[in-house]
Amino acid sequence: MKQNRTRARRQSESSDFKTVILFYILPFIVINAVIFYLVTAKPHLEITVGDTEDYLTTTATVHIQSVLPTKNLVIAKDGEDIAYEQTDSRTYTVPISSNGVLEVSIQNFNGMSAAEYAHISILDDVAPTVTDYSLDDEDVITITLEDTQSGVDFETIYAVDSEGDQVFPITEDRSAGEVKFDMDSMGLTLHASDFTGNELQVTFSTHLDDGEEVLNNIEGTETSILAGEHGQETQPAVNETEEDLEAETEAEE
Repeated sequence: MKQNRTRARRQSESSDFKTVILFYILPFIVINAVIFYLVTAKPHLEITVGDTEDYLTTTATVHIQSVLPTKNLVIAKDGEDIAYEQTDSRTYTVPISSNGVLEVSIQNFNGMSAAEYAHISILDDVAPTVTDYSLDDEDVITITLEDTQSGVDFETIYAVDSEGDQVFPITEDRSAGEVKFDMDSMGLTLHASDFTGNELQVTFSTHLDDGEEVLNNIEGTETSILAGEHGQETQPAVNETEEDLEAETEAEE
């Protein structure tokens, strides 16, 4: 009888301990773990910039990874808020029409926040560039153009001479990016655009060097000019005139 009572007491104590574990300690741990997660869970952002077909526009997609509802979402480009469209509960699309930095910031319902950035540079907002130019013995200037994004639109290429008349290339090699014009020593201004409408304007002129026509430095707008070594090899015509005057003065003395 005594052994039976002892065994029953031990079984009762074991059952009470299991009850405490299952119905008190484990629920306490689980509930506090859930509360801790809900309080500290941070959202995650993923920005995907799509391709472009016309080099003028593209679309960025913002995907939110979070189990908690979103309290606040701000999408800006270069510091200014821009419009966006919600495609589902966690995905947003943003139309992009210019290069820049896309910034997305989000705040969850629990107050935790996150931010993500994307640099957009696939749109064409730069005009074609002059990569090389030369003048031959027949006073024909060869100009090499390049545009690494939408490409050079050769149908837009023309020049304006010193009298204001519009002239067109005498020959062109589109595969090499070259156009040739009869040179006007008093100034020839080239106009060329890419397929998105960015326009290049550069002016070529020459001066006499030992009786030979030599190209001056080129002057341009709307783009950065890659003049290579030409700028170091030649000097503007005004410099030569000043040197000639000094030489004549010394000769007279």
